[in-house]
Amino acid sequence: MSTDVERAAHAYCPRCHPDPRPGEVLTALCGAKYPYWGRRDRPVNQCPACVRLASAPVFACGHSG
Repeated sequence: MSTDVERAAHAYCPRCHPDPRPGEVLTALCGAKYPYWGRRDRPVNQCPACVRLASAPVFACGHSG
């Protein structure tokens, strides 16, 4: 598995990071920090914590999901 797929497996708050640029370090919903390399339509592997947190009505940052 490539590191690009691993990086794309995390979810992030679109209000905290409205327009990420390639290489910009984002904080995922699970708290992991990773460089953004673009969106993937269907990542092969997904972070289970991000999947669970993405379905919450409010993210840890306080923004609504």
